[in-house]
Amino acid sequence: MMARQLIAHVHVYDGDGRAHVFGPGDNVPDELAKRITNPAVWESNRDSDDDPSESWTVADLKAYAELHDIDLGEATKKADILAVIAQADDRS
Repeated sequence: MMARQLIAHVHVYDGDGRAHVFGPGDNVPDELAKRITNPAVWESNRDSDDDPSESWTVADLKAYAELHDIDLGEATKKADILAVIAQADDRS
C-alpha cells in the first residue's frame, strides 16, 4: 500500500509532547502518522485496486469499511475486521 495522504489539517503531539501541524501535501513521518487515529483525515483508496490485507492498519481497514458501508459490528481487532470485510465482499 502506498503512503497515505492527508485531506485535512491535523495537530499531533510527538513522544516528547511537542505539537506538529500537518495538512494536505505534507509528508508525515511514520512515527507521527501512527499517532493520527482519525481515519477520516486520510485520503481514501477509492481509486486503488488494492484489496484489504494484513499489511493494512486497523485505521485503514476501518476507513475502507466506512467507505464501503460495511458494518463492522463489534470487530475491533485486525483479523476480525478483515473477516467481516471479506464476508461483505463475498456477498457483493
